[in-house]
Amino acid sequence: MGKKALGIEIGDAHITGVVLDQSGKSAIVTACLCLPLADHLDVAQQACLLCEQLDWKEGACVFGLPLSLLSVRNLTLPFQDKKKIAQALPFEIEEQLIVPVDTLVTDFLVSETTDLGSSIVAFAADKTFLGELLEGLQGVIDPDILVPGSVALAAQVVSQNREGKTLLLSSTDQHSITIVLIQGAHPLFYRRISYPEQMILQPPFLFENGQVVATDMAAIEQFVRIISGSIERSLDYFHLEKASDRRPEKVLLTGCLAELDDMAEKMALALNLPVEKLDLHSAGIIDCSEAVCPQWKSHRFDQAASLALLGFGPKAAVNFRGNSFTKKRVVFSTRKQMMGTITAMAVLAVCFLGFMWNNYRLLQHRDKAAREEMSAIYKQTFPKITKVHEPYAEMKAALKTVQGPEAPTPLFATDKRVLSLLADISARIPAAVVVQVNRLAIDRESILVKGTTDTYNSVDTIKNALSVSPRYKGVQIVSATADKEKKSGIVRFEIQLQLGGS
Repeated sequence: MGKKALGIEIGDAHITGVVLDQSGKSAIVTACLCLPLADHLDVAQQACLLCEQLDWKEGACVFGLPLSLLSVRNLTLPFQDKKKIAQALPFEIEEQLIVPVDTLVTDFLVSETTDLGSSIVAFAADKTFLGELLEGLQGVIDPDILVPGSVALAAQVVSQNREGKTLLLSSTDQHSITIVLIQGAHPLFYRRISYPEQMILQPPFLFENGQVVATDMAAIEQFVRIISGSIERSLDYFHLEKASDRRPEKVLLTGCLAELDDMAEKMALALNLPVEKLDLHSAGIIDCSEAVCPQWKSHRFDQAASLALLGFGPKAAVNFRGNSFTKKRVVFSTRKQMMGTITAMAVLAVCFLGFMWNNYRLLQHRDKAAREEMSAIYKQTFPKITKVHEPYAEMKAALKTVQGPEAPTPLFATDKRVLSLLADISARIPAAVVVQVNRLAIDRESILVKGTTDTYNSVDTIKNALSVSPRYKGVQIVSATADKEKKSGIVRFEIQLQLGGS
């Protein structure tokens, strides 16, 4: 299965929840439920009860607040930058509120931008209420988004308004109607209108077994006329304030009262506008699983479904979970994330161990090659040696023996180490030359080589071969004499190499 999201809508008399499962580009309703609000339970307790009956476990959660719990204002600010608007907003609405602005959480929607600034719709919620709500939800759900419910439904209408028409979204509830004026891709105006008192005390409709039943058709017609008049007055006030005449071209009706027969026709007659029932399922925005289809009622669940859809999208346009109410990030919010992280760490550990093992084998190979090279140099320098166990230590001991007790300690730069010098001397003397080194003295400035060879020409050959080395700035024959006593035909020589080359 794909991503999961839960949308919870708080209504006048009901709390509604819809669970969506996103698979590819489609969003499928896998569960839905509408519960009556109980007087002995607060909003958080009602939401927890809803989650329990929906068997909600994990995924994105979006909580929709009714406009009855919010303050809504239309403002014009001389900014287009959203950060500047957010900073100035509390000061702009302070004079329009009856409570201190520091007791509220604010957010906004940009409805229109011009060269002179921005027109915005500002929302404000009580901090105490939000704090108590989030505290009451702990251990059951932790909403990712707290948003006015009508904002989510308007966003879905905007996504389908490809012709850029001016629409009036009317969402009916048991005690009120919420209207949103939409111009193209921008909601301009939000307002909640309560039903007349007599209609609340003696409603012309009843809720029975999840169904809306009309009890008095004449009263319903009167109810529609009164509500339509309130809608027109609200729009007139908005147009007068904004010096605009953006009249709606069509009304989209949703909510529980949209289920009543002839409700759309009655509103169309009262408003003198075409009225169309909103249906997210018929519009192809959502789909229903086979288990949910029999109980699905689009007008009852559309707003909760719109809230759940916000859980799949990018950052919400309005979200009261900011500043002090910012959601704490959890390292492993789901079992799937935990298993993914463990798998990634295991792969990284295996890769690291593989790298270390490969590096260890490479170092072993290099160490073996270096030992073999040192052993070869040692045996070439001291031909009488047949077995070598620790070439470096044995070479140092042999050199001390050759140099004698008074020879200075060879402390040279990196490119003038003893082994490097010996290797250079050994490599440059031609293999055809018969030579035996009897004494080798190395100090900071020079190398003195004493030994025997077969002819004087061999001495010159050795000198010339070493002279071309860049390690020595001078090579000279100190002495070369024939061995007259033993009459063996050997020549004793002594050559001095002056260090200082590159």
